[in-house]
Amino acid sequence: MSSNVENEYFCDGITEEIINALAKISQLRVTSRTSSFHFKNKTIATSEIAEKINVNIILEGSVRFSNDLIRITAQLIQAEDDSHFWSETWDRKLDNIFEIQDEISILIADKIRENYGHLELQDHLVKKQTDNVNAYEYSLMASFHKNKWNADDIFIAEDYYKKALSLDANHVESIVGLSDTYSFMAMTGAMSFVEAWGKSQ
Repeated sequence: MSSNVENEYFCDGITEEIINALAKISQLRVTSRTSSFHFKNKTIATSEIAEKINVNIILEGSVRFSNDLIRITAQLIQAEDDSHFWSETWDRKLDNIFEIQDEISILIADKIRENYGHLELQDHLVKKQTDNVNAYEYSLMASFHKNKWNADDIFIAEDYYKKALSLDANHVESIVGLSDTYSFMAMTGAMSFVEAWGKSQ
């Protein structure tokens, strides 16, 4: 639901993290990132989206920034009658982003459980990736460009992943993401196959 293009990379990152977190719950069937993101920035009725991707519940949300504070809003919609059965807003400091994602994911799952039956929940669904929030932000920027899968954006992604790793050399998501960019370069000829594949390895 967020409309600020400058923060699009962050909204996409938060969305993907929550999708991944909820997918850890074995009793839930969570639609993939690819299917979900197909409807981004499109004005389509909730019931139509639900029918196209065969789901009972739609999760919508927004992200807004104010200095070092972040406001996240999430709401659950019953697809059958297009009715909201839960909504919540969080105002938190940005440096607690992983705790926020975990809190949101657990609460969403709990509200689904209240309305649809038993779910076995772990104590935590989101792990802390890094102590450096700036490294995380660079990683999200990188992923935003990498997921466009074109020659121009893949080099932008490479640069952002390198910036993330300069702040936290052990940030696994950035290491894997950077490897992905080089494998894409190898397969598309954006870099010589031998050089790109060597970097990917």
